[in-house]
Amino acid sequence: MEKMEIVAQLSALAQPTRLEIFLAITRAADGITSSEVAEQADTMPNNASVHLSVLRNAGLVSSTKEGRSVTYRAERTALRTLAAFLFDAAK
Repeated sequence: MEKMEIVAQLSALAQPTRLEIFLAITRAADGITSSEVAEQADTMPNNASVHLSVLRNAGLVSSTKEGRSVTYRAERTALRTLAAFLFDAAK
């Protein structure tokens, strides 16, 4: 894993609302719509959209458009890779 990827992922998670959004997405095994994300994070939909873009650009979540809504899913492989990097670095 490249250091810039790691920095982007850690940076994406280093904001309280974005972290809450990411946790909501990881708890939704079948994915979660952007409106559900905004509701669970107690934020406005346009604000959630900005945070979702940052998480998607960092490779931590993916999205699929289904009709008029967008469903987000956690990229668990990216999360495992990031966690493994952090654990290995702590040795």
